[in-house]
Amino acid sequence: MTRHEPFLTLSTLDDLLLDVATEIDLSAADWRIMENRFRKLKTHLERPSSPLAPFLKDGISLIYAQGSIATSTTIISGIDDDRFDVDAIVEINVPAHWSEHHTLDMLEDALRGFPGVIKIVRCTRCIQLQFAFMHMDVTIMDRSKRVAVARAGDVLHAPDKGPCARIPSNPWGFTAWFRSTVGIGQTAFAEALRKRRALNAKSRLRPLDDIELALAKADQVDLPPMIPSAIDAQEAVALKLLKRHLNIRYQKLTPKRPPSIYFTKRAGSIGYISEGLTAQILVLAGSTAHILRAHLAAGTRPNELNPSYPPDRLNDRWPADGQKGIQDMETLAGVLEALADKLARIARAPLSEIVAGIRELFGEHIGEEVATLVTKRFDTRGNSAANLVQTATGNIKSPTIGTVARDVRPVPSHKFHPMHFGEDDDAD
Repeated sequence: MTRHEPFLTLSTLDDLLLDVATEIDLSAADWRIMENRFRKLKTHLERPSSPLAPFLKDGISLIYAQGSIATSTTIISGIDDDRFDVDAIVEINVPAHWSEHHTLDMLEDALRGFPGVIKIVRCTRCIQLQFAFMHMDVTIMDRSKRVAVARAGDVLHAPDKGPCARIPSNPWGFTAWFRSTVGIGQTAFAEALRKRRALNAKSRLRPLDDIELALAKADQVDLPPMIPSAIDAQEAVALKLLKRHLNIRYQKLTPKRPPSIYFTKRAGSIGYISEGLTAQILVLAGSTAHILRAHLAAGTRPNELNPSYPPDRLNDRWPADGQKGIQDMETLAGVLEALADKLARIARAPLSEIVAGIRELFGEHIGEEVATLVTKRFDTRGNSAANLVQTATGNIKSPTIGTVARDVRPVPSHKFHPMHFGEDDDAD
């Protein structure tokens, strides 16, 4: 059972966080285009000239989404550009005589000529297909060991320098765990998000052909379930907002950014926080910082395991070994504590300070968009907002709007403490 200090959040901050969430999200048209590209991935890899085609037509292997697109937590990952990162798993039984490097060579060869790709990049564990406004990381899952867990296997680790390895993995099982733990979302929250998304959503992906153009313009198109359906749970939205903040903060930091799946596991483990979206982020950030501080004090490291397949260590490349890993944990704990403190302080502030805080926490571009949306909403309510937003500062100059936050209940501004959990969060 989760234990935390009782606190209330301002509805004003929760409201503006919904704006941020929909600004960094995929539109319905983008989602359909993404689905279509996943269909093309299957077709392209199974074409007769593909070196992987014989391994994919065995009636057992699958091509499926993993990572944020599978858990419905994809966001704009770029700071200066609107880029989405998407991950795909390609299951095959890798021949015993194929090395890790050779297997990735075969995958790279099989992906050549993929429609609309601007550039193909070889990574340590995947091949990356770069499009305008998105890239798709394609990873081989070796299932030749026939592990007695649904769709579990090994991901191939093939660095330019250093030893190669087979990494136990089960993204299929992790996705199922997260989605079943989080659920489809609370009705009232999901409805509020749906309405806000209808007002704010922006389509960013450029259609590659007439089919994608038709998909982008369609109101509703049923496509094969290559990507799991979207979920609008508060836990998932809080995770998206945290990921966006980390993208902003780590842009100027030296230590390596922790993997998103680490926070996905934390978000699923915490569960639903009834006090609202701001509280959900506060608990996620604060409790994770508390765990990191405990590890630093004890001289230990986080060990987040995949609930569906414990050999799969979700944070196997973070934190680093030795003193560098200590710096990794100290940096993240500090970032999360600063986020929690900032949210707790602006939650009781006038609207002008909330908008300025959003600009600081989620980026100048998103802050500008939110300020514009706030202006439009108050204009439609009959308020004069001609000089509402002061460019490049996010300040709200209208006294009418500046007093809105006075009528709701405040969060204690300097009494937030990281949440304590009754169980060992690393012992899954």
